[in-house]
Amino acid sequence: MKPILSVILIFISSFSFSQGINFVPADMKWQDVLAKAKKENKIVFVDAYTTWCGPCKWMAANIFPTKEVGDVFNASFVNAKIDMEKGEGVDIAQKYAIRAYPTYIFVNGDGEMVHRALGSKPADKFIQDAKAAVDPDKQFFSLKKKFESGERSPEFLKKMSYAAEDAQEVELKTKASEAYINTQKDWSTIENMKFIMAFGSSIEGKMFDYVVKNKAAFEKTMGKAAVENLLLGTPMTDMSIKYYNRNTRLLDTEKAEAYLSKHISKELTQQVMAYASLLMSGNKEENALIKQTIEYMDKYSSENANFLNQYAWTFFEKAKDPAQLQKALEWSLKSVQIDDNFAYNDTAAALYFKLGNKSKAKEYAEKAIKKAKESNEDSAETQALLKKIEAMQ
Repeated sequence: MKPILSVILIFISSFSFSQGINFVPADMKWQDVLAKAKKENKIVFVDAYTTWCGPCKWMAANIFPTKEVGDVFNASFVNAKIDMEKGEGVDIAQKYAIRAYPTYIFVNGDGEMVHRALGSKPADKFIQDAKAAVDPDKQFFSLKKKFESGERSPEFLKKMSYAAEDAQEVELKTKASEAYINTQKDWSTIENMKFIMAFGSSIEGKMFDYVVKNKAAFEKTMGKAAVENLLLGTPMTDMSIKYYNRNTRLLDTEKAEAYLSKHISKELTQQVMAYASLLMSGNKEENALIKQTIEYMDKYSSENANFLNQYAWTFFEKAKDPAQLQKALEWSLKSVQIDDNFAYNDTAAALYFKLGNKSKAKEYAEKAIKKAKESNEDSAETQALLKKIEAMQ
């Protein structure tokens, strides 16, 4: 019976593998990969990864093995997984200017890159990348050549903007998106408001200024959380690029504030600087950080569920004062109201428990566990909390 079982296991293993992307052997030379693609009249898909990249590992575990992804990629590409920090990967990373991970490059048999995409993403978005890579009207580098040749029709510029964003070509994205929006007479249409929210990515641009001046209209159409993310995140990104030292992990606050003041209002500058102080808190003393967080939330509030949950959980871990924990609970419950998911319910349960409200802690723990099952997330810690609560009742 044992040999039969082994055969069955081998069969199951092979069948499971064939459901996802079939990659060429890891030791296959790059020139041989290109030759194989040329012979089969296919494009090479390269998963450019590193061993330390978390999103790379997530894609390899959750997206590459799926049948729907395998069906598309195996039919259209010669697929290769290459570590960009080992062997030929080092030269490949340099040749194709790969600086972020995961990066997905699509190269023809002559070694010319025709398309590029980045980041972890769900299967449907990943399949969109694949379809774009074989479509001359959507291939990133085909579009780029047309843009450089002077193509400026609104439809093309819009397509170019999204392609450049997906390829993380920042300069090209800025040029294309600004060129597109300048073709539009009415910026207040739903379609253009969505575009502005996606590409108003610099405080020095007209689109960001338009959102600031029409904040109420954007909040009504796009939601307060999305507008808050743009109005705080864009200045944060701009000033961090210019004045945040990644070696010392310090922001030159004087220069950053002066820069912001040239482009946005005094009120927004003050809020962004206060927000930056929280996010870049470093080794700030716990009591000082707790006090500063409460002051920020009391003054500005927030519609960002992730931000609310993040600081609610920080308070759960560090705060001891019941009044401070009560503040954190308010933020936590607001995050649940905005986005009723596992993590945010889990935080609320933990805070209720720490405040001594066992019945509410149980209610939110059970809700969190239910949400975890629906989203296939690990709720072991929440289940342990629930057992602790039930043992005390």
